[in-house]
Amino acid sequence: MGLQPVNSPDEFLRASELSHWLPYIKDMTPKTLCVEQFPVAESIEVLFGWPVFIKGSRQTSRHNPELSIAHGPDDYQRIVDSYQRDKILHWQKIAIREFIPLEPVSGGIPGKISPSQEYRTFWWHGECVGYGRYWPSDYSAPDLKQGLQLAQEAAERLKVPFMVIDIAKTRQGHWIIIECNDAQESGYASIPPLQLWRNILEQVKSNSQADH
Repeated sequence: MGLQPVNSPDEFLRASELSHWLPYIKDMTPKTLCVEQFPVAESIEVLFGWPVFIKGSRQTSRHNPELSIAHGPDDYQRIVDSYQRDKILHWQKIAIREFIPLEPVSGGIPGKISPSQEYRTFWWHGECVGYGRYWPSDYSAPDLKQGLQLAQEAAERLKVPFMVIDIAKTRQGHWIIIECNDAQESGYASIPPLQLWRNILEQVKSNSQADH
């Protein structure tokens, strides 16, 4: 029919699976161990210290801190015991990550991870076509441009046609990458959807004219 996927199967994995995108941007994101089975708590303490952040290789379980943050061996064992019973986590590989405190913002939802200076960015063939606040709170960062530059460098390394890169500012004032994903599976966060798609269509039109 003359059609092709926006992202190939390999590009989908490179955008979506932590173990696939991590090697490209190790220096931009928290230290991470991606495994099939949970290591013993003693080895986690040696590798990371406490606390640690735990998630699936694709996503968290609805940002539930009880299933995401282990402050010590007891928390860790509780998450280990709960992981395989959780309908979102059980099918994913396990990602254990260095816990980096992020710059907090006001607001918050009971039962969810505390909101921080985190932003979602959409990239179409290496061009930013939309970005906005990740959390439903009213916040801004005067140095957001630095975060967007970090995301752009990551997009250039990963070379996925249509992807999302989530960035955040640490308490120490550094920008880091939280995670990546295939943009076709990602929520818009605070980004106006119509404007996002208009921006993509402009890029498609511009690239088409350049090809001719």
